[in-house]
Amino acid sequence: MSERSLKIQSGFTLLEVLVALTILALGVSIVLSLISGSLGNIRKVQLRTRLVEHAASVMETALLNDSILQPTSFAGDFLDGTRWSVRVDEFTPDAPPAPVSSTLPPKMPVRMLQYTVEMYQPGSGTSDYRLQTLKLVKAEDQAGGPPR
Repeated sequence: MSERSLKIQSGFTLLEVLVALTILALGVSIVLSLISGSLGNIRKVQLRTRLVEHAASVMETALLNDSILQPTSFAGDFLDGTRWSVRVDEFTPDAPPAPVSSTLPPKMPVRMLQYTVEMYQPGSGTSDYRLQTLKLVKAEDQAGGPPR
């Protein structure tokens, strides 16, 4: 073969091929790392969403239970291992800063209960999510009957 035919058949050198493969491998590893991180974040969001949905369900069930008229607490868990607790306390609003109009009745025939729902993810020792709300219930006099 002549010198001229060698120059025409020239291609990539081994070093150029290795550099190209290294750059390609770095790019692929970065993309896979980003995908892995995104999947981890998606999983965390799904767990948090499930926790919030469970909390709303527990709160709704507790609020619809008309037999709860006194401060109490109870707890339970879901099949996925999520634990919950409900605490019901008397709620007394702070005194108003200004004098209240004398046309209002001195004592309202209702009282407020504060419901607190705390959610615990599986394996967690501390509360991961908390919901609170107030509920008006009929006030009862000391004899246990409704007000007159």
